Amino acid sequence: MHIYEHLTRRETEVSTLSNKELENILEFQNRAKDFDTAMKKYHKGAMSKHLITSDQDLKKQSFEASTPELDHVQALAIKFRFFYANKEPTQFEKIANILRKHAKDSWAVSYIDFVKNQYKEIMKSSDTSSEFDSPIPNREIINLWFNSHFFHSDLDKREKLELLHDDISKKVSLFQLYVSIIGVSTQIRSLYSIVHKLDSHNLIICTPEHDFSKHKAL
Repeated sequence: MHIYEHLTRRETEVSTLSNKELENILEFQNRAKDFDTAMKKYHKGAMSKHLITSDQDLKKQSFEASTPELDHVQALAIKFRFFYANKEPTQFEKIANILRKHAKDSWAVSYIDFVKNQYKEIMKSSDTSSEFDSPIPNREIINLWFNSHFFHSDLDKREKLELLHDDISKKVSLFQLYVSIIGVSTQIRSLYSIVHKLDSHNLIICTPEHDFSKHKAL
């Protein structure tokens, strides 16, 4: 995975990690590299268009987007779920919280918070579905697809997803799912850059040479 030099100029020690915390961070490193490989294979950009009209049916019918094939979106989802699912030890916010707890430098903490807040803001976004007057946050659309279609068969969530498709169409829903996943790829890469040198012999993290405490996430 390519790491930008300007994101890693400052090295900060972290306090002693528990065995489980270290295991989770090392596993996050592996999962982030797997996700990066999948991104290089399946990422097609994120462009869409539709007619500007108050007629929702016509707007849905005219929708076109650079969404990969469904199987390819699912392949991305398989690699992404390790950062999303609450039960996963490599869940994005869990790893960020471990690093924040142990970082010995306030600038490092401010950058970890910055990256984490960016991730959370993207997960709250509903830009795609909002254009069709049925806003649903990215986190929720991921939840519906993952738990009713890709990885589980929750019938209640499947019904909610089908109702959403009635409102905005399956094409729009799938595109938002795709955008939701690729939209946080930069934050996953940033978190990997923070921990890429960390192991049992090197308790250090890398961040930019900058204080992010006064920055907003987006």
